[in-house]
Amino acid sequence: MNALLAALALAAGADVAPRSAEPGTPPSAIFPLEWRLPEALWRPADGSEGAALPLTMPTLLAERFDAPQPWMQSFGDIVAHHRTRGGDRAALDAVLAELRDAAPALHARIGRLLEDVLDARALANPAWNPNRELRDDGIHFGPLLARQQSSAEPWKSHSGDRTFHQAVTFVRADLDAIVGAIHDYATSIRDPGTSYERLEPVLDSMLTGSVPDLGPFATLRVRVRSDLPFPFTHYDCDLRVLHSLEQSTLVTDIYSPSADFRWFAGKDWYLPVRDSAGQWQGTLIVRISGFDLSGVPDGDEDRMTGTRTALGSVRRRAEASFAASGAAPRTIEGAIPSFRATTPKR
Repeated sequence: MNALLAALALAAGADVAPRSAEPGTPPSAIFPLEWRLPEALWRPADGSEGAALPLTMPTLLAERFDAPQPWMQSFGDIVAHHRTRGGDRAALDAVLAELRDAAPALHARIGRLLEDVLDARALANPAWNPNRELRDDGIHFGPLLARQQSSAEPWKSHSGDRTFHQAVTFVRADLDAIVGAIHDYATSIRDPGTSYERLEPVLDSMLTGSVPDLGPFATLRVRVRSDLPFPFTHYDCDLRVLHSLEQSTLVTDIYSPSADFRWFAGKDWYLPVRDSAGQWQGTLIVRISGFDLSGVPDGDEDRMTGTRTALGSVRRRAEASFAASGAAPRTIEGAIPSFRATTPKR
């Protein structure tokens, strides 16, 4: 009877709601903790830590720059100033030109990042195609990172391509809107650049709780099926999601044990962007991700397209949702916002 009721609920497109775990119950039934992406797996081993966005972005957001104008004192100050001048491409061009003239070393260091994440005109276009790499899609890609060897399972035995790609985008939305956008599967099944046949959160897989070694957490399991170009057919992905906190920063780990992948894992960090006065300006999402489909000649460009599709779509939905809510920030950091996982109607 329970299976029948679950099937009827999914057929009706019912949302998946959270349920509280018994005190002390770990999330392992949905997300075994050994699958959290370890830093040692993606951190450069040659001393070039500056190439890793998850390491450099928190430092950059906290830094105070030696620059002549007050609006140049921090990353958040520049973001705020751009918005006060209209927030469009013309304002960005003016801001970057003034930054280049007044603080050329600072411009050389962060000018491209600012341009990439603040110019998102392509996302505003209903005909946006994430299969095309555009300078105005609001996403900044860092260099590819080599996946390091591991002596621990489940990472030790993986085969296939061994690179991580990394990206960052700036979202004018709080964590409530962003997490809600991530789990709006009823909408994301139609995201541009995707070919989903199935995108179903599993009933009773959304578990919330807290355990000593992890702290607060929320889990979710999603059944995914997506078409592949000819001569291939499709892939199935048993996607597992874990939201948790790392020193007050919300992070999301994902992995899949599916046989259609040699391996699939990734992690997002959601960093609040504040100006020098402490005023919140938005959220910087930093992503590390890697996978290798079994029997399919996918490459790094394909994986980067997948990231562009996912991050761009989440940014569009989250910013629209946040604006519709009144644009007053709710959860900024230090907590996992409540959310529901929407289910596409069959």
